[in-house]
Amino acid sequence: MCIVGWPEEPDADGGILPVTIVDVDFQGTPEELRAIGEFLLKAAAEVDLAEANNSALYLSVDLGNSNPRAEVGLSVNVVRHTEA
Repeated sequence: MCIVGWPEEPDADGGILPVTIVDVDFQGTPEELRAIGEFLLKAAAEVDLAEANNSALYLSVDLGNSNPRAEVGLSVNVVRHTEA
């Protein structure tokens, strides 16, 4: 598994580049954690189907962002790439 994150703040050049994350902390309400859990269970079923068909997949669930100055949204994504 590879977990990729996106920083809240852009770098010195104004870009936002992905970073590989080695530890993940989920901080949220019970409802937010349930939403993530339900999304991941559904995503696992979709990944099974995509693997069976060797097809690409992109799934996302958007969550509220509690940072009032955030310039990016908060979401959980599942991506399956195929070789072209």
